[in-house]
Amino acid sequence: MANTTNGMTPRENAKVVAAMVREEDLGELQELHTDLQKRIDQARTDGRLFMMGQYVRLQAMVSPEISRVEKRFKRETLAANRKDHKNLKLEAKAAAEAATV
Repeated sequence: MANTTNGMTPRENAKVVAAMVREEDLGELQELHTDLQKRIDQARTDGRLFMMGQYVRLQAMVSPEISRVEKRFKRETLAANRKDHKNLKLEAKAAAEAATV
């Protein structure tokens, strides 16, 4: 039996948390990525190899998250467009059937 938190398994809890990602969160991640790049460049210029390595590690964690969130938003937009299209087709079909009756 899986451990539960608030009656949810860890996987279910992760899905709920992931569902709460907003566009503002994506913007902050992108700003963090940009800031890390600036810090990497500055550390390279200053010859601070240790800090440059730490910033690169952090950037390596942030970059895939940005891609994951962007892909998710694109999937959600596509799903909403498909749903709207399906509903419009159903409405058009119902209107056509009503017109022939």
